[in-house]
Amino acid sequence: MNSNLHLDEYIDFQKYLLVLKRRWKPSLAIFSSIVGLSIVAALSLDKVYEAEAKLLIKIDRSATLTGLENGTGEIKGLTTDSNPLSTEAQVLKSRPIVKKLIKELDLKDDEGEPLKYKDVAEGFKVKPITGTDILEITYLDEDPEFAAIVVNKAIELYIEDHTLNNRSETASARDFIDKQLPEVEKKVREAEANLRDFKNQNRIASLTEETTANVDSISTIANRIDEVEADLESINARYNQLQTQLNMSWQEASAVSSLSQSLAVQRVLEQLQEVKVVLARKRNYLSDDAPQIISLKEEETDLTNLLDRQIAATIGSEQQNIIDKVNIFSLGDLKQEQIAEFSNLGLQKEGLEKKLASLNKTYELYRQKSDSLPQLQQQERELQRQVKAAQSTYQTLLAKLQETRITEQQNIGNVRIVSEADVPDEAVGPRKKIIVGGAGVVGAFLGVAVAFLLDIRDKTIKNTEEIKRLLPYALTGVVPDLNKINAQKQLLLPDSSTFNLPQVAVTHIATLPAREAYHNIQINLQLLDSEIANKVIVVTSAVSGEGKSSVSANLALAQAQCNKRVLLVDGDLRRPNQHNLWELSNDLGLTEILEQEVEWSDTLQTVMPNLDVITSGSCPNHPISLLNSAFMKAFIISISSRYDCIIIDTPPLVGLADTKILAKLSDGLLFVVRPKTVNYSSIKAARELLENQDLNLLGIIANGVDLDQEPYDYGYYYADKKYLEAAG
Repeated sequence: MNSNLHLDEYIDFQKYLLVLKRRWKPSLAIFSSIVGLSIVAALSLDKVYEAEAKLLIKIDRSATLTGLENGTGEIKGLTTDSNPLSTEAQVLKSRPIVKKLIKELDLKDDEGEPLKYKDVAEGFKVKPITGTDILEITYLDEDPEFAAIVVNKAIELYIEDHTLNNRSETASARDFIDKQLPEVEKKVREAEANLRDFKNQNRIASLTEETTANVDSISTIANRIDEVEADLESINARYNQLQTQLNMSWQEASAVSSLSQSLAVQRVLEQLQEVKVVLARKRNYLSDDAPQIISLKEEETDLTNLLDRQIAATIGSEQQNIIDKVNIFSLGDLKQEQIAEFSNLGLQKEGLEKKLASLNKTYELYRQKSDSLPQLQQQERELQRQVKAAQSTYQTLLAKLQETRITEQQNIGNVRIVSEADVPDEAVGPRKKIIVGGAGVVGAFLGVAVAFLLDIRDKTIKNTEEIKRLLPYALTGVVPDLNKINAQKQLLLPDSSTFNLPQVAVTHIATLPAREAYHNIQINLQLLDSEIANKVIVVTSAVSGEGKSSVSANLALAQAQCNKRVLLVDGDLRRPNQHNLWELSNDLGLTEILEQEVEWSDTLQTVMPNLDVITSGSCPNHPISLLNSAFMKAFIISISSRYDCIIIDTPPLVGLADTKILAKLSDGLLFVVRPKTVNYSSIKAARELLENQDLNLLGIIANGVDLDQEPYDYGYYYADKKYLEAAG
């Protein structure tokens, strides 16, 4: 039992069952109508025969025999999810083939007009047989011979159309290739010319060999640069040392070295030195004006000029200004050797530096070329791809042209008849049981849907469960609808003479379940808080027709049967009803009391021991002024001292002020709710009034409850049969 409790949290099946119980009549009417119509329709249908044929859809293998596989006419799906057999099934029952079928068989309707596509296509069924390459073609018709003829003719037209389509596809492919070949050939020539121009412009025979040679050259030049730098470093060490010692440049040293090796220059130098020596000695004792001194000076000048000419002739006029900075007379043999070495080192140094610069320049050129080779390779590859693609396309088109020319002459299709349609012997329809069964399912569904739709549109309260949900107050009592109780459960009292139950249900002709229900109500009122007197009780409802007057009368009767002095006052001065229930005179009543025309004791009418009734009396023009008067309050106080319980029947609560006035003068209020009479909006309005007016609500009485429509078992309202019989 506990394992099913969680289901109640999500699906209240009992609630749905109650909806069907409330609306079973329209549901049953719809269900019966649909099933009845389906039975009539099924019986009126003629027999239907089904002709059947089968086709094998296979791949054309003739191309593999000739070595030419071009895919023309091959049955394949466009995607992995598509089924080629399903595609062919749609083709077979397509509009063009069906129209040809109508024309070939000259199919006409009763008026002599050609049948339309839909008239014939509705009888066709084409479906693939799972796990095979076979299509099953069927056609339904009342004439078995005609059904077989239609199927066989449809297959014939389909095969013919399929063969023609294969041929037309091949011819279209051949025409297309014939038009494309010149353009593709032109593209091949253009691609080859572009590759050839590229190689000529970049002087490239083979970029692969060029790249290898360039890498080798860069490596060789790098090694050579290292060697020259090493030699230059070795020479620079000695060169810097001699330059510091000689204090001259290597160009000066080279010039001096050249002069030292010239005999003519050496002779002039020797003569010039001798003249200088003689001139120096003679100046010791001769003046500058002496003829000898003058002669020696002239000779010195001549030798100096001759020396300059010899020097210029030896080393050139460009380097003559270099030698002027060097005192060649001060150089000894040792310095002459150093000068010669320094000059030689200078020449070597200059040569190595020029060589190093040349090598670096060459290295940079090769490196730049190496950087440009990848781009050239990419360009070459792109051009080669263009050539290859153009050539491949050209070769493919040539091969396809040959294939299409051969295939165009072939007449082999992809369809083979497995079995032709024979004239069927037995009818396949109509399937009357299925028709009626399906109609039953549809009828049941529509019946249930209508039941729920009607229930949704019905805004009245359905049962006590909804009363509890809408009114959060104690449910003081449930009065069953005796007209809805099964006869075996009514248990009439021995002196009952009729099944037509009166409105006052707890008199001597009442059913026991009703009497016990009112006794339960009066006991529940006694069990309320003992501090509350509950002597004066106002009975009302949200709207009229909920049985508040009947409940007031029956509750008063139940109280009187418990040996209480009870006064029932009809406080509804607008539409009084108590005098009708008790069949009393209404000449004098509450209206006359409040208008002070009579004493209240003069209006009392005793209907049974311990129970007096004051009817409403005449209907006043302004009942509110009477009920809201001080005399009304004094009247309540006066009768309270004479009776154990006073029950006041009042007008409906919603829309009228009468009940609110009387409720303020009473000890408590009983609110009557009758399912299937009051709607949700009225209950909501009544609830707001009860909450806003701060009325002392003693409880809710559910009146006229159909216990069969309750979501839970209210069987406890039926007392044990033995006890009820004993009570009777």
